[in-house]
Amino acid sequence: MTMATALQIDSTWLRIPDYEVVALNAQLAGQVPELKRALQAGLPAFPDASRDTFYDVEIPNGWAYIRVRDDKQTVYLIAYSRS
Repeated sequence: MTMATALQIDSTWLRIPDYEVVALNAQLAGQVPELKRALQAGLPAFPDASRDTFYDVEIPNGWAYIRVRDDKQTVYLIAYSRS
């Protein structure tokens, strides 16, 4: 099995239209609108096996590592990497 196949099997669908999206680092603020649009439309997410509510998500121009806080209705952008 290839890594891509393994990731597809372990993915979940995230669609979070009404949550606030916040960058934890000012350098990531430019990716917030792209992430927010992707979350509003829905996208596959790959859960972090060692942390609940943390995900890797592919957005149009790269990959984002996020945390979803349902209790605060907020998604935190923790890290971003261009594709």
